[in-house]
This record gives sequence, structure tokens and C-alpha cells, in this order.
Amino acid sequence: MKTNFLFGAVVVLFLCLTASPAFSQGAPSADEVQKLMDSARTAQVPIFAPKAFDKAKGEYDQGQIEIKLKRDGTKYLAKAREYTENAFRATDVCKLSLKEYLPPREKARAARAHLLVPEVYGKAEEQFLSATGKVESGDVKGGLREAAKSSPLFDTAELEAIRFDMLGKADTLIAAAVVDEAPKYALTTLDKARTARAKANSILTADRYNRKEAAVEVARAEYEARHASNIAQSVRSLNRNDQAWEKLMLLYEIQMNRVGEVLKLPYLPFDNGPLAAADTLIAAVKKESAGSAATVAGSNDSIAHLLRVIDEFQGEQDKLAEQLGIMTDAQGGAANRQAQAEQIRTTVAAMATEKGKLSAQMAEEQSKLSQLSEEHKEVAAQLQVRQDREAKLSQAKTIIDPTQGEIFVNPSNDIVLRLFTLSFAAGKSEITDQHLALLDKVKQIIALFPESKLVVEGHTDDRGDATANTQLSEKRAFAVMQYLRQAMSIPSDRIRAIGYGSEKPIAPQSTSEGRAKNRRIDILIMQ
Repeated sequence: MKTNFLFGAVVVLFLCLTASPAFSQGAPSADEVQKLMDSARTAQVPIFAPKAFDKAKGEYDQGQIEIKLKRDGTKYLAKAREYTENAFRATDVCKLSLKEYLPPREKARAARAHLLVPEVYGKAEEQFLSATGKVESGDVKGGLREAAKSSPLFDTAELEAIRFDMLGKADTLIAAAVVDEAPKYALTTLDKARTARAKANSILTADRYNRKEAAVEVARAEYEARHASNIAQSVRSLNRNDQAWEKLMLLYEIQMNRVGEVLKLPYLPFDNGPLAAADTLIAAVKKESAGSAATVAGSNDSIAHLLRVIDEFQGEQDKLAEQLGIMTDAQGGAANRQAQAEQIRTTVAAMATEKGKLSAQMAEEQSKLSQLSEEHKEVAAQLQVRQDREAKLSQAKTIIDPTQGEIFVNPSNDIVLRLFTLSFAAGKSEITDQHLALLDKVKQIIALFPESKLVVEGHTDDRGDATANTQLSEKRAFAVMQYLRQAMSIPSDRIRAIGYGSEKPIAPQSTSEGRAKNRRIDILIMQ
């Protein structure tokens, strides 16, 4: 019954649309019709009433042609307005007819499937257009059949969009790791990334809205993919330069020695290998933790004991004073009373001396406890600062794409933001629109370290005159520094620029790939 009613309504509407349009009152302007048609597009009228909207567009285009030819296009614009108004009404009827098939499409669009997976979404939309076309033509039953076919296609588009949104970055990082030859030099780590990515995909397949659980595996996949790239790049560098092996080992030893210095270890036994050094660190940390806990507990127990002794002494003193009063008033020989009183005074004096010693001991213990507490606060503060910095560094690595640059900590413990793709035209140093997307990411990273000093370094390859290269690298570094200063209101005493020309290559100058890497901007975020 409901279908028959809708069918009848659509038929009536169809007859209205196919008849000559009734002109609205007043001649519309081209701007008025254009705004009306823009509103129709926003309301997705071209999807739900494609034929009526096509007629409106055709009339509008013809009206524009007439106006350009200096002829009267009013009648065409009036028809365009009328057809657009009819298309709005047809849209309402179509949405009512296909109401039960709209949610899958809405969910797909909410997941941005039309933007993230346009090909998959396009197939579903094409099927849906077939349904709306039939409804608009009066074939509601046929439209319902076609719409039913579109639902699973939209469902697939939604899932693929969610997958792309969640897994896209991990896929990009894994692909970058493959380009870095991770399958050859870091296969185990790369497999960890692929396994975590597969787990995330399984979670989304089972429940596409379980983003929280999937995000854990996605984060692991991204981490391991970056890890694999880092390892592969390091190994490739080692293969090109035998001395790099020693530099790599020393770099890790420097970081471990920094921990040893905090634990007051003059040096770690690297002469017995990295495991011996690590075992020494672990033992020192355990000893420090156990010793600190025991010291604090012992100090607390000592102070409690001293307080109890003093309380007992005070009570004993009161009793003696009471006893002295009683004996003074009691019957007996004067000499005997005087001897007893002297004995009591001697006892009180001795206990007073003991009380003084105990008070001094308690003050000393309290001083030790206070000092130990301050040391613990300082160590805890240093640890917190280190943890916060590591967390910010991890966050910074998620902001920039590995194909654009890299972030690492140098031997001086400064964070280096190395930008390979901040490329300038030959001989130029101006910031252009093509740099803004990457520089926006740079701003996000710098904002994570608001108190740090910054150094912008410019580097070139070795082609051309060395002096000219140094001057050009200085201009480029200065341009980046000025942009960051203005964009982020960075005070001049916090940031500076320097150009090194070709003095500090990071890759061979003999290959185009190496020269491309040497043409870079390094931003040092200093500790």
C-alpha cells in the first residue's frame, strides 16, 4: 500500500517535471539562479534528482551563452530556476522512497570514503544513481531493487575508508622501509611491523568501529616500520664505510655512559662487551633503589624510636619531680632528705644531658632524611624531564613523513630535524608555497619543545664554487629561520641560522642520490 502511494506520488511529480515548466514570478538574474543551483549541489540534488537537475543546468548554460552573445537569456534562466525548484521537490520524494537504503551511503560518506577510496566509493555511487534515476522516472520498485544492490557496495566502501584512514600511514612507512631495503637488512623488524599491521586489519574486519584496540597495533606497526628503516639505513651506511661501524658502536656507548654518570659510575665495562655494560647498569639501578628505600625506612624508624625515648624521659622526669616533693614534705631526718634530693637532682641532670644528645641525634637524622628526600626529588625530576623529552621525540616522529625527512638525537644529545625535501630552486633561497606544507609540520614539531634553543643549518652539495655554496646555504638557513620566527613569534635570542655549504656531507658526493641528500636543511633542537 505504502509503495503504491509513493509510486503514485512520483508519477505525479514526473508528469510535472516533463511538462513545460511554469514560470516563477519575476525574471531571475544569473547570480540568483547560480546560488540556487549551488544550494542544490550542497543538498545532493544532482544525486537524488539527476534528470531534473540536468535540465536545470542545460537551461542555465544556454542562458549564459545568450547573455555572452548580448541577447536576452531571461527565459532560459527562468526555466533553470523552475527545474531546480522541481529538482528539490523530487529529491524529497526520492529520499522518502529510498529511506531504508540511505544509512549505508551516509556511513560511507561519514568515513570519507568518497575522498579516501574514491574508486571503491564510485562503484557504489554509480549503482545508487541507477536507483535514484529509476525513482525519478516513476519506477519506484525498480529503484528499490537497484538501491538494494548499492548497500553492500557502500558497506565495503566504508570499511575500506576506515582501513585506509587507520592503516594508511603504517602502509606508507612499511613501503618506505622496503625502499630502504629493510627486507635485506632488517627483515625481523619489518616482519614485526607487518604482523602488527595484519592484527590491526583483523580487528577492523571483525569490528570496524573498534578503533581504540586497532590503534594500539597500528602504533606498533608504525614504530616497527620506522625502526626497520632506521636499521636498514644504518646497515647500508656501514656497508659503504668501514669506519662507520666504530662510530655506531661509540654512539650507543655514549648514550649508555650518560646513564652511568647519573648513577655515579665512572665508566662501564665495554671492554667485556655490551651485555656486561648493561648488567652493570641494571645492578646499579637496583642497588640505588633498594638502598634508598632502606635508608628512608631506617631513618623513619630511628626518629620514631627517639621520639618514644624522649616521651618516656619526660614521663620519668615528672615522676621524679613528684617523688622529690613527697620526700621533702615527709617526716625524717634533714640529712637523709638532703641526700635523696641531691641524688634526684643528679639523675635529672643526667637525663637532661641524654635528652640533649637524643635531640641532636634526631635533628641530624631529620637533616639526612630531608637531604635524601631532596636528592630523590632531583633524580625524579631529571627522570621525568628525560621521559617527557622521549615522549615528545616519539610524537615528533609521527608528524613528519619519512620521505620528507628524519628526526634523531645526535651525540651531543640535541634533537636533529633533517629535511631532505625542503628543496629550493637552483641558486634561490626564497620560501615559496610549495614549502608551506612541510614547514607546517616543522612548526608542530618545534612547538613540542617550547623552551629549547634552535639552530637552522643550511647545507649544499659540492658542485660549484665553495664560497658561493656557503653563502647560498646561509641565505637558505636564514630564510627558514625568518619564516619560523614570524610564524611562531620566536624571539631572536632563541634561534639562529648558519650555513655550512658542502662542509658536512651525509652521503657520497659522487652520486646524484648522495648529492640530493646533502642538499638539506637541518634544524637542531638543543637540550
